[in-house]
Amino acid sequence: MNLNYLKYFFTKDPLSFTAPAARPRLNIIIFSKNRACQVESLLRSIRDHLVYVPLTVTVLYRATDKRFKAGYEKTIRRHPSPGIQWIEETNFYRDLTSRVLALPPEQLIIFLVDDNIVFKKIDLQFIISQFTTEHLFISLRAGRHYTKDVPVPDFDRRDELLEWQWRIQRKASTTWNYPFSVDGNIYHVGRMQQVMRHIRFVAPNSFESAMHDYRKTRWVRKRNRAIAPVEPVIVNNPLNRVQTEGETWHKQLDPAAINEKYLAGLVLDNAKLYNCDPTDTHCDLGLHWSEKRES
Repeated sequence: MNLNYLKYFFTKDPLSFTAPAARPRLNIIIFSKNRACQVESLLRSIRDHLVYVPLTVTVLYRATDKRFKAGYEKTIRRHPSPGIQWIEETNFYRDLTSRVLALPPEQLIIFLVDDNIVFKKIDLQFIISQFTTEHLFISLRAGRHYTKDVPVPDFDRRDELLEWQWRIQRKASTTWNYPFSVDGNIYHVGRMQQVMRHIRFVAPNSFESAMHDYRKTRWVRKRNRAIAPVEPVIVNNPLNRVQTEGETWHKQLDPAAINEKYLAGLVLDNAKLYNCDPTDTHCDLGLHWSEKRES
């Protein structure tokens, strides 16, 4: 056990003595880098498919050159809603931490990455009403029929929603036993604030990795229950890789080429993405352009 781990091993559950709000606000935080076209598609999918009030969206984005910056400026113009806050990244750790720590602890939070898609409609009211302090997370991405996520847990509930006990595994964790994710899990804000006070990271991948290590703390292990919709509603479409913290599978499509088509007036065809039948939490759904050219 290393010293960094000892620093937070004995931390306590901040919600042990705090009841969650009756209808808590859901804060969506999206991480995006050089993929304005893809985050624009994600925002449309949230508008089309994710039903819940009250809800706010924050996009923490980074553009590495003027053309990518122009892509984000276009996306900001296309989504002028006051419910969407745009934060241009200066320091990922400070930008994210300050945003999360400023939220009321009784609210809820979900992290997404820009190549996620909400491909199926869901009214979150019911499942959030079932989300108690005994549950650590809600997964919107877990699927009972995904062949890589075996074995499937023994569900305590399986009709209106799925409920199970997640467990720490010595080998690679399946989605069912991976409590901290940046693409599709909902948490109580107060608990996420506790986690973020004790970890260090520099980008989304190291953020997820640090949270994955934090899962070993005693209070997290005691909150070993989770819930999910009967069928997944969020999937990751890995067209390309823009992060530099490790290798992940993707289609190796050029982000700059996609951005140029987007600036020329094309947008992703979400209708085709909505008709997908994913076989995994990360699934090749393809690159589909709408025939209608946008301004």
